[in-house]
Amino acid sequence: MKIIFILPGIGLSGGVKAVFKFANCLKKRGHDISIVYPFIPLKSGSKWYNLKKMVGRFKGSVANLMKENYVDWFDLKTKLIKVPTLTEKYIPDADIVVATWWETAYYVSKYSKNKGKKFYLAQHYETWGGPKKRVNGSYKLGLRIIANSRWLKNVLKEKLNVDVEAVILHSPDREEFYPEDRSEADGVIRILMPYRDQDWKGSKDGIKAFQIVKEKFPNTQLVMFGPETKERIPIDVEYYKSPSNSKLREIYNLCDIFLFPSWHEGFGMPPMEAMACKLAVVTTNVGAVSEYAISGKTALVSSPKIPKALAKNIIRLITDNGLRERVANNGYKYIQRFTWIKATDQLEELFLGKKLN
Repeated sequence: MKIIFILPGIGLSGGVKAVFKFANCLKKRGHDISIVYPFIPLKSGSKWYNLKKMVGRFKGSVANLMKENYVDWFDLKTKLIKVPTLTEKYIPDADIVVATWWETAYYVSKYSKNKGKKFYLAQHYETWGGPKKRVNGSYKLGLRIIANSRWLKNVLKEKLNVDVEAVILHSPDREEFYPEDRSEADGVIRILMPYRDQDWKGSKDGIKAFQIVKEKFPNTQLVMFGPETKERIPIDVEYYKSPSNSKLREIYNLCDIFLFPSWHEGFGMPPMEAMACKLAVVTTNVGAVSEYAISGKTALVSSPKIPKALAKNIIRLITDNGLRERVANNGYKYIQRFTWIKATDQLEELFLGKKLN
């Protein structure tokens, strides 16, 4: 089959990483895979006269034009096609075309049958990324919806009365993320946290939680990674900008506790990756995270927007080495049931017209 994934961009994110992994897996099975993205950034539903958005899109367009057409943070094996816009004339003909973000769904819905059967890989309830009315409308365009979690399937049914054709759970890439021998302890407890600028990612809550822990345990160090620059972080941290998967695996294995303070998530890939590296996880109970983060067993879990609760769980792991080891081991064992092979089997069957169980 000739399959095209339509992305809004190729910056580092869990959603983009999942699409890249599906693309690699499908290519390995002999399919012709292309990933298409625009060098003129999408509007995210803003009005044409929104000056701030217009300036941001212009700067983004210039940066994308100058940037080479590849990603340095993922070993992508498929064709990457940069186009001016996502209008149909720039999209190759295919058997299958897949929207991956609410704005891309509107473009895909207008394509002719020459672009293939139309699917929508929904990875979040994306009202955080655009006007609610437009985001909600993207799920009602007649595309065949694939949700990446049971949580998202339930949200779309309960809020919008939209049916999801299939739930295909994502997985950590266990070829990239696995435990490695840790160096001898130096007395420093290293707490790892992803950093993103958006409020809903909870980075400020994570920093507050760390500061609470630091007051009681001065021998703690906050480690962060993400696509932002270190200068945007309000405290001094050990920071890694857009690390490759191999570098990220190294970072996971150098740390003791993984902190995930998000307010809401479509899936939440980083805690899975941390578990795959046998790292004890402290997380909020948001989105699909609850499908693999079992409170007190595979992770220590609390409600979002409560830094004190996050700090309390971190302190529990610092003061109880046995608990930290149990949570890390339980998480590692539990996460083995999630595989990209299984997920790709399901996606391929759906594309071939087979009904999933």
